Amino acid sequence: MNKSVKSIIFFFIIITNSFAQNADELVFAQKIKLSKRDSKAQTAMIIAKSFIGQPYKAGTLDANSKEQLVCNLRDFDCWTFVENVTAMTLVRHGEKPTYEKFNEQLKNLRYRKGEINGYASRLHYFKEWMIQTEDNNIAQEMTQLLGGIESNGGINFMTIHRELYSKLKDNETFSAIEKAQKKLNEYDFFYIPKNKVAKIESEIQDGDIIGITSAVDGLDFNHEGFAIKQNGRIHLLHASYEQKKVIISPEPLTDYLNRIKKHAGITVLRLL
Repeated sequence: MNKSVKSIIFFFIIITNSFAQNADELVFAQKIKLSKRDSKAQTAMIIAKSFIGQPYKAGTLDANSKEQLVCNLRDFDCWTFVENVTAMTLVRHGEKPTYEKFNEQLKNLRYRKGEINGYASRLHYFKEWMIQTEDNNIAQEMTQLLGGIESNGGINFMTIHRELYSKLKDNETFSAIEKAQKKLNEYDFFYIPKNKVAKIESEIQDGDIIGITSAVDGLDFNHEGFAIKQNGRIHLLHASYEQKKVIISPEPLTDYLNRIKKHAGITVLRLL
């Protein structure tokens, strides 16, 4: 590839990134004006519902060759949807909400101790995200209080399936992920089996963050979203892989869980 072609490609990347950033800032400016309610959970519901219909897109955090903060308010996977809504909610309940503060909050949620230091510094397991969120007094883990039982399975999906993650070709990165997994497995892991969810459904609140635990060996979660009550039943407000957009699940949460074999149950995280 000659220098002129490389220059054109580089220029195109700069223009594309600049356009995307401006688009995200515009979305933020619109959403941050939405009604602020008494509780963070209520505010999160307003923000989350405003994204209904936005496209589902996987892999947005892995597009860059070098690990850096990615802010994308145009399309989401299930986790980035929860994360962006949570970050925006926290900023909305703070003083003088700005796009810069939103990015900082996003970094604090997404990276271990809020510090970006390569691919392994990102929280790749939702269980660790929950632990850090609780440690930072952002939310409370409700699962055990709601009758959750302890999971006996270890978390090591990334390292036993190294071939699925291009960044794990690097031995140093692989070792760092192994270390993070080992540390994570020192924590207790409680979940509510899916055949028990109906019994505690009345104790789940609008805006609770629902993690859907996995029956896949070595994996902690398959999916995430927000609890939302409709017609007396809890549904899931989430970025749907099936529907390829942000939706409220047409069926109640218990029916959704039972329909998908790899779903084992749920955890419940409540914003403070």
